Amino acid sequence: MEERRDAIRRPARALIAALALGGAAEGCELPQGARAESASFALSFRLLPERIALAEHFALEYAICPKAGAILPAMVSVDAWMPEHRHGMNYKASVAALGGGRFRAQGLLFHMPGRWEFVFEAGGERLAHSVRIE
Repeated sequence: MEERRDAIRRPARALIAALALGGAAEGCELPQGARAESASFALSFRLLPERIALAEHFALEYAICPKAGAILPAMVSVDAWMPEHRHGMNYKASVAALGGGRFRAQGLLFHMPGRWEFVFEAGGERLAHSVRIE
């Protein structure tokens, strides 16, 4: 009888442990790239092409990992804006979820030189990273 109880308890304990982690991806590793963090998430991204040219469309590939207690979001949006000028891009990026916390955004374009800030939104939190475009 005790063996049978243990057989039932083991999977239940594993489920409780997974729920206690909040769905956090254990061993989640971010690919190489620029990094941004918030209280609940860590994110890395890379530019496609690697060097952004002024007034030319580009794409981003990015991945997100939840920190302890956070749940991997189904979608992570991205936008960019110029803090000093208080405006964003003239184009809205289209984002596709690739699975496993990975995403690809296309259709980004920086229409003027200066400091731009990528702004990612995940689970109600903002993750930002600045770049300078000349």
